[in-house]
Amino acid sequence: MGSVAWLGLWSLFLAGLFPAPPAGFEGARPSASPGAAGKLEGAVRPERVMVVDAHADTTQRVVYQGADFVGGISGSQLDLAKMRAGGIDGQFLSIFVFPKRTPSEEFFSESLRQVRAIQLLVAHSSGRLALARAAREVRANAKRDVASLLLGVEGGHSLGPGPPAAQLGHLRSLAAQGVRYMTLTWTNSNAIGGSSGDSGDGQGLTGFGRQVIDEMEKLGVVVDLSHASDPLFWDAIRHATKPVILSHSSARSLTNVPRNASDAMLRAVARNGGAVCVNYNPGFLDIGFNRAQAPIWARYENLPVDEAWRRVREDSARLPRVPLARVVDHIVHMVDVAGVDHVCLGSDFDGIPTTPLGLDDASRLPTLITALRERGLSEGDLEKILGANTLRVLEASEVL
Repeated sequence: MGSVAWLGLWSLFLAGLFPAPPAGFEGARPSASPGAAGKLEGAVRPERVMVVDAHADTTQRVVYQGADFVGGISGSQLDLAKMRAGGIDGQFLSIFVFPKRTPSEEFFSESLRQVRAIQLLVAHSSGRLALARAAREVRANAKRDVASLLLGVEGGHSLGPGPPAAQLGHLRSLAAQGVRYMTLTWTNSNAIGGSSGDSGDGQGLTGFGRQVIDEMEKLGVVVDLSHASDPLFWDAIRHATKPVILSHSSARSLTNVPRNASDAMLRAVARNGGAVCVNYNPGFLDIGFNRAQAPIWARYENLPVDEAWRRVREDSARLPRVPLARVVDHIVHMVDVAGVDHVCLGSDFDGIPTTPLGLDDASRLPTLITALRERGLSEGDLEKILGANTLRVLEASEVL
């Protein structure tokens, strides 16, 4: 892909921004802001409920900034202390190779480097963290009061470079290292199919992509359709024989950006037995915020990666905050359309420049739980949304 195309991709870095929605589109208006919540215990979350977050990008801080996940990361949206304060039992960390940072010939080796960094931080956590490969391990670790980290690859370009046989071999290697899901694409299209974030948005699943899905299902790696183009989504969900996940996507009918799932997609995931995990990115929750943030991304697209990210975060923090009620709106809508068995949480923490008001980091999850309860979701509904649905999808793909 040429340099001009990659400049365009910069505006989609991690959080992503997309073409403006149709004129006049406003989506549903947010409900009144919920009240504050207390600690994640007792009336907030019954002890039996498992909490699993399907996506965070904190790996980038660990690998490229030397951040200490166990000791605490100043200014981060996620670390061990925040995870525990929020009551999160299992946290997926993304293995994400940013093409602007890494040459294409190093995509796979850089993916392994990130995997090993997470394995190392777990090994040095003095038993406070465990790397989980199965849903039963997440539950067993929680009973021991140990937090679980799980691995998900963000973008099938991590399988490259190489011919199909080599890339399938790379997939097998990543699965052997504990990777439990893979998004078929990131913002860049690849040999598997088209992305929602570039000129490949009209491209569906390739012949090689079908081989990849078949191999993922053999290996117990869940197919993740966040970031997929619409044609890729439909091709992939028709081809898949096991439940899929959208690890960090919200509702398109409320915020009309291509990274979100349409109502038809939500219903298709329900028929497939999979789950869609709401993304906390304000740009995916509120179209006004999305439009206001677009010039910020454009302003810094030519800066080095870390400097641009810092400035985008600073400028985005000056925009009016999106209320927590907007997250609730998306979750309730997804439940209404897909059913409560098919909705989950995928915060995208540390991959989004800012967060909704009241959900500043992982420690504030109790506030969201209280807001969901105030909107009428039952304790059984909350149990499914908070973690049971994600664990069910994992179990459906596990190779015994």
